[in-house]
Amino acid sequence: MGGCEVPLPIVILCVDDDHVALSVRRLLLSLAGYTVLTAASVEAALGLVRCNHVDLVITDHSLPDGTGAELTFQIKRLRPEVQVVLLTGWTDLPPGYDHADLALTKGLTAENFLAEIATLLSTPHPSPKASIDKP
Repeated sequence: MGGCEVPLPIVILCVDDDHVALSVRRLLLSLAGYTVLTAASVEAALGLVRCNHVDLVITDHSLPDGTGAELTFQIKRLRPEVQVVLLTGWTDLPPGYDHADLALTKGLTAENFLAEIATLLSTPHPSPKASIDKP
């Protein structure tokens, strides 16, 4: 084959137990050109991160088997290079999101949501923090 390489698509994992919100987010991100995986629980999300290339995780705070904060911590231990965004309806950031790369409110317009995601993905990612490295 030739020496041309096709750039890999950016893969975003959306995690939310609200299936309507998850479907809307998947459609919006897919139309913007991203490859989108979805999960409705912490356990399902971690399984996808373990078995797939993922560039970014967008998670809700309240999940049936834990919180987005717990998921964020586990993802950063498993794959420190993966960026994590908390999507929340809370006005103040819930506790435990020290390791999240960005927090967004659910009331954002589609244009602003996509702009925030594009900005995060285009920003060089800092090296992982030593405090979350595996022992």
